[in-house]
Amino acid sequence: MKAMENIIRVICVLMSTVLKVESGVICKTELKPFMHPSLFSLHSQNIENVGRKIHIPTSTNCSVNVTNIITHFDFPTDSKRVGMFVFICDHHIKVSFDDLHISMIQSNLIGYVQLTKCQFDVEEMDLFLSITNSRVFTIRTGNFYSPDHQNKTASCKGFKRIVSVSLESINNDIMSSIENLFNCNDDTFNVKEILIGQCTGQINQTIIRQKFPDLQTLSLVDCNVSGTVEFPWATDVSPLPDNLSRSDYMQDHYSKSLHLNIPPNIFRRQLTLTNNEITGQHQVKMYGLLQFFKVSNNNISEIDDNLFNNVLGLQVIVITKVGLRLIGKSTFSGQNKLTYLDLRNNEITDLPSTVFNQVPSLKYITLSHNNLQNLREKLFSDLEQLLQINLENNKIAEITDGVLPVNSVTLKTLKLNNNPLVEFPVSILYIRNLRKAELKSTNISFSNLTALLEKVDASPLLRSVNPSSSSIESDVLQTTDEWRIIDLTGSRVSGFFIDDDMCCHARRVMLVILKHFKFEIKENHLTCFSDIIPFNKLMQNFTESRHWTGNEYFFSDWLCEYPKELEGKSVLSIQAEETYSQIDIFDCPTLCECYVREVYNVTIVNCRGVGLNELPNTMPSSDLDLWLENNNISKLVFRSYLCNVRQLILSHNIIEHIDHNIFRNLEKLKILKLDNNLLTHVPKSIDVLQLNTLCLKNNPFVCDCRTLWFKKWLLRNVFLIDNLREVNCISESENGHQIIYVPDYKFTCKKPTVFHHYTKPVAAATSVILIIGVITFLLVYYRLEIKVLLYVNFEWHPFDRGKLDQNEIVDLTIIHAVDTTEFVDEQLVLPLQQLGFVICSQANDFIAGYSVHENISSAVFYSKHVLLILSETMISDSILLDLTLAECQEKMKVNRANFLLVTNIAPTSRVAKLNKDLQKYIQLHQHLNCKGSLFLSKIRYILTSYQTSGSKAMMADLNHRRLLPIKDTLQYTKDHEYDLFFCYSSDERDYCQNNLIPQLERESYRICTPDSHFHPGDYLLTNIGLAVESSSHTIFVTSNHDSFDELQLFVFQKAIEKTRLKKYNHLIVILIQGKTCPPGEKDINEYFHSFVYLDTTDKHFFSRLKTSILQPNEIDVSNVNIRNGIENTSI
Repeated sequence: MKAMENIIRVICVLMSTVLKVESGVICKTELKPFMHPSLFSLHSQNIENVGRKIHIPTSTNCSVNVTNIITHFDFPTDSKRVGMFVFICDHHIKVSFDDLHISMIQSNLIGYVQLTKCQFDVEEMDLFLSITNSRVFTIRTGNFYSPDHQNKTASCKGFKRIVSVSLESINNDIMSSIENLFNCNDDTFNVKEILIGQCTGQINQTIIRQKFPDLQTLSLVDCNVSGTVEFPWATDVSPLPDNLSRSDYMQDHYSKSLHLNIPPNIFRRQLTLTNNEITGQHQVKMYGLLQFFKVSNNNISEIDDNLFNNVLGLQVIVITKVGLRLIGKSTFSGQNKLTYLDLRNNEITDLPSTVFNQVPSLKYITLSHNNLQNLREKLFSDLEQLLQINLENNKIAEITDGVLPVNSVTLKTLKLNNNPLVEFPVSILYIRNLRKAELKSTNISFSNLTALLEKVDASPLLRSVNPSSSSIESDVLQTTDEWRIIDLTGSRVSGFFIDDDMCCHARRVMLVILKHFKFEIKENHLTCFSDIIPFNKLMQNFTESRHWTGNEYFFSDWLCEYPKELEGKSVLSIQAEETYSQIDIFDCPTLCECYVREVYNVTIVNCRGVGLNELPNTMPSSDLDLWLENNNISKLVFRSYLCNVRQLILSHNIIEHIDHNIFRNLEKLKILKLDNNLLTHVPKSIDVLQLNTLCLKNNPFVCDCRTLWFKKWLLRNVFLIDNLREVNCISESENGHQIIYVPDYKFTCKKPTVFHHYTKPVAAATSVILIIGVITFLLVYYRLEIKVLLYVNFEWHPFDRGKLDQNEIVDLTIIHAVDTTEFVDEQLVLPLQQLGFVICSQANDFIAGYSVHENISSAVFYSKHVLLILSETMISDSILLDLTLAECQEKMKVNRANFLLVTNIAPTSRVAKLNKDLQKYIQLHQHLNCKGSLFLSKIRYILTSYQTSGSKAMMADLNHRRLLPIKDTLQYTKDHEYDLFFCYSSDERDYCQNNLIPQLERESYRICTPDSHFHPGDYLLTNIGLAVESSSHTIFVTSNHDSFDELQLFVFQKAIEKTRLKKYNHLIVILIQGKTCPPGEKDINEYFHSFVYLDTTDKHFFSRLKTSILQPNEIDVSNVNIRNGIENTSI
C-alpha cells in the first residue's frame, strides 16, 4: 500500500511540474460549511457528512491550494466520512489545483465533487478525484478545459472510481466532453448512473454504451437523441461500492419519493427521456429489468401493446406532456409490480376498459389535465390495491355507477376537481375506506337533492359506513369520529333543496350520509330563500329525535350568503318567517325586485340603492314590506299604498321633510327605519303608530320648543326605539347631545324684542357697506380661490385654459411615501375618481416588477400634472424626491410652470432639509395647503384647465399597464407554457397554495409550482431554471426573513437576469405580513430599494397583482417543448 502511495506522489510531482497556471494568480477562496444530512450507512451505522463550499469570486484564471482545503476538513483516520467538495466560481474561469503532489490519499473518505462555472484540467481533476476517493462527480453550468488533441491517459484512476456522473449545461459538445473526461487506454468505466441535461450537440448512445457497460440509470434532459434509445443493456443489478447502503434520509429521496421499492444497497434501474425531440414510440426500445421509466416533453401521440412487452420489474411509469391521444388495450398488462402510473398533461380523450387489467399492484393513477369525457364501465374495478385516483382538469360530465372501484378497501383519495360534473356521483359513497373525494370547481349544485337521495342504493352505502358487519353492536346512525371529506369548494352548490313529501328511504339515506360524510362547501353561494325550509324542518326533526346535538359541523359551517339581511347566518338556524322567494308580477316598480314572504302572504319590494329621488307612485296591492334604503329620497310624502305597508325601511337617504299627516292612516306599519337621514323634526302624528321597531339615529335633530314633545315621547317609548342613546339633538349654544338627557329648559325658541326693531335696519345698512368692502378686498386677494369656487359651483372655467397633449391620458399622478398612503387614498384618489378624473397613485397603480424610476418616468410622461406629497418619510429618503423632480423638469421648462404641484404634511423644520432646487420651486410657485378647505377644489380646478379631449371614454377605462414604456410586452407570452412560476419557502407554502394560487387559477392563469409540477426524478436546480424560462412571470413570495436559502437565491438571480434581458417585469416580488426588515442578500436588498414590489397587507393587493402580470395567454401547449429539470444523482 505504501509503495503505491509513493508511486502516486512521484506522478503528482511530475504533473505539478508540467501543469502550471499561466497567470500565476492564486484564487481568492471563501470556505463555508456545506451542511447536508447523512447520505450513506455502513454496517447499519450512518456515515457522517463533512462538506465545504469553496466559493471562488476571482474573475481570471487562478490556482487553488488543494492541500489547505483538504486539511481544513480535518478528516478522521479511524472511521469513514463523506467529504463533499462544492466548488462555485462566480465567473467562467479555469481553476488549477496546486500542491496535489503533497496531498495524502484519503483512504477513509468517500468523495463527492461538484463544480459550478469552474473549468479544470482533466488530468488534474483525475488526480484530485483519486486523492479524495471520490464516487460522485457533478458539473453544473460551464465547461472544462482540455487540449485540442489529448492523448489517452494510462490509468484514469480517479475517474475509474466514479460511479455517479451528472453533467448539466456543458458548453462543449456533450459527446466530446464525455470522451475527454473518460479518456483512458482501458475505455470502460464503472459508472452506474449518468444524468445529462441541457446538452450541446446530440447524444450518441453507442459511445455511452461502450464506455459504461454496467450502466443502471440513464437520464437525458433537454438533449437531442439520434436514432433509437435502447435501454438497459446491463442485465445484472449493481450494488453500491464499499458495502455502502443509503441512509434512511437518502433512501426516502432516492426511492420512496419516486414511489420505488428497492433495497438501499443497489442502484435503481431507470430510463428518463425529457425534451429529446423523440417523435414516436419507435424511438424507444426497452428490455430486461427496468424499475423506473419516464418520458416527457416529446411527441408520442400513440403507444401500443408492444412498448413494455419485453420489460420486467417496472414499478413507475411517467408519460407526460407528449401529446398522447391513444393507448392500446393491453399496453400495461403483465406489469405486476407497477405501483405508480402518471399520464397527466396529455390529450387522452378515451381509455379502453381493459387498459388496467393485469396490473394488480397499481396504487396511484394520475390522469389529470387530459381531455377525458366519458369513463368506461369497470375501468378501475379490478384495481384492488389503489390508494389514489387523480382525474382533475378533464372534461368529465358524468361518472356512472360502474366506473369506480366500489369494492375497494384501499382507495383513500379521489380527485375530480375542475371537471364539468353536474350530478354528484353517488358511487363515491359506496367506497368503504375512502377518506377524501375532491370535487372542487365543478358544476354540482344539489338542485334536486330529493332525486339524488332516492337514487342512492342503501345496501352498499350501509356496507361502506358500517365499521363491522359481523358485530351486533354496529350502529350506522352513530355520528362518526373521523369524517369522510366531500370537498365541493368553488362549485355551484346554492343550497340543499328537498321536497316536502320526500320518501322515508331518502330521509334515512340523508341521515346516514350526514352522519359519516363532511361536505365542505366553501366559496359556494348558499341562498336562504323559502326553498330551504323543507330541508331545515327535516334537520330540526332529526335534532328533536336526538340524532343531532347541534354541535355538528353543518350547524356552524354552512352560512347564508344571500339574501343580504341573512348574510352570515347559519343555514340551519333560518326560520320560515324569515324567508321569502322571488316572484314576477306586473305591478312591481321599475328598477325594483319583488318577493313574497309566504308565511305572512306579504309582498316585499326591494328598491335598495337604485337611485330613487322619491317614493314610487304605484306598488302591488297586497300587504307590503318596502326596502328603500340607500337612495336619494329627500321628502316623505303620502302614497295610497302606504296603508298596506308593514315595514318601511328608509335608512341612508337624504330625507329632510316628512308630511305632517302621513302617519295617520298607517295602521299596519310595525317597523319604521329613518336613520342616517337629514331630519331636524318629526311630525307629532308618529304618536298614533303602533310600532314594534323605530330607528332614528344619525339625524341632525334640533333641540328647540318644537321638539320638547319629541323627547318626552321617546322616553315613553324607550323599548321600541333602536339605539336610543344614538339619537342626538343640537341646541343653539351647544353641539349634539343625547336628546333624552338634554334638560327641558334648553328646548327654547327665541322671541324678537323692541331693540331688534330699531337696530336691525342700521345694522343691515352698515353690514352692506362692510360686505361690499370686504368682497372687493377678497376678490383681489383670493382671486384663485374665487376662480376655483366659480368652477366648483357653476362649472364656469373662463380662465387658464390650455391645450391638451394627446399623450397625457392621466389627469394626475400622485407621488408619496408609505406614511401618507391612507391620506392619499381617502382624501385624494377616491374623491377625484368619483369626479371622473383619471388618477395614478404610487401606492395603487405603480406596476410591480418595474423599477421605481421606470414607473415615475412613464407616469410623468402620460400625466397632465404631478402632485408631490412631502412627508417625514419622503424627506428622509430623498431618492423619490430627486427622481420625481428630475423627470418633471422637461415639462416644467416648456410653458408648464404649474405641472408639478407640491403639498406638505411634514413639520416645517423638516422642509428646510429639502434639496435647494425643490425649496426654490416651492418659493416660486403657489403651494397647496392640504389642510385648507379648498385643497381638493383647487386640485379639481387645476385638473380641468385643459380643453376637453375626445378620448375621455378611453381615459375612464384606463388600464395602467398602458403607462409603461414597454410597448411590446405581450410578445413574451407567445412561447411560454406557463403564465406564472411561483417560488416560496415552507413558511409561505400555506398562504400560496390555499389562498393566492387558487384565486389566480380561477382567473385562468396557468401556474407552475415546485410542489405540483416538478416530476419525480427531475434535477431540482435545472427544473427551477427552466420553469423561470418557460413562464411569463416569476412570482417570488417571501416573508422577508434576514436570509434566504440557496434555492430561493438561485430563483431570484435567474428571474432578475431574465427581467433585465427581456426588459419587462418578469420578476414580481410579494412580501407577506408587511415586514420591512431588509434582507441580508445584497441583490435582494437592492431590489427592495429600487423596484416596486407587492405587500399582501395592501387592500388593493390582488388587483395590483393582476395589473402587474400579463393576461393569461391561451396557447396550444401541444406544440411547445418546455425543458424539464435533470434528476437527482443517487449517490
